[in-house]
Amino acid sequence: MSDQPANILLLEDVTTVQFFVRNALCGLPKPYSLFTAGSLAQAREIIVDKTIDLFIVDIGLPDGDGIDFLCEAAILHPQATAVIVTATPTDEHRARAEQLGIVQLLSKPLHREKLVSSVKKMMGWSDDASETSNFRATLSGLTPMDIIQLKCMSGSTSVLEFSNSHGTGRVFFEKGDIVHSLLRTANGETRIGYEAFEEIVCWKGGRVAEVSDHTPPPRTIRTNWQSLLLEVAQSHDEIQGRAA
Repeated sequence: MSDQPANILLLEDVTTVQFFVRNALCGLPKPYSLFTAGSLAQAREIIVDKTIDLFIVDIGLPDGDGIDFLCEAAILHPQATAVIVTATPTDEHRARAEQLGIVQLLSKPLHREKLVSSVKKMMGWSDDASETSNFRATLSGLTPMDIIQLKCMSGSTSVLEFSNSHGTGRVFFEKGDIVHSLLRTANGETRIGYEAFEEIVCWKGGRVAEVSDHTPPPRTIRTNWQSLLLEVAQSHDEIQGRAA
């Protein structure tokens, strides 16, 4: 971080929550500027003109999903980090989000002390030596695995489309479960289910967006999402180990 005031973007559509966060952040130990957006459209206008160091993002917004917005923001602001706010986290989801290192997951209603502590930690401003490190995890490290995990934790029913030079792949979510995956490779091959999902989550680089697909997907994946992500991660580690 430079000596310049940090820029924080609050993406939250509820005015009372905006007011609460604004007041809570007055307790931060270093100077900052707070920008507020009530919709994805407003937030997109801000991130084009401003360099953002920290995003505080609600998941449920009137014109889309806060997690998907973070994926977009990572392209323009890879140096930033984030605090995600949701009304329905579980202890397991919160622990998994914290393990990512990239984001903090907070539940509503927000608590002042927890919010301030999380912001200080993500900005590297913590007074606690055990929480101070020589680096800040940033959105540049947000992988397809991280994005999919966050969508599962939010209980999403949606379709994410990933694309890069390898092809275009879709992952279908139903109430937080991964139910189907479809991949069309750059050379015209089509894969579905676990095989497609395993390849998509191992991609490095590319773009991601939520897309509309009103056709009910077939159920090609039946493993619960926690076990599925663990299995894919272990398989990837084994392949990397053999290649080393």
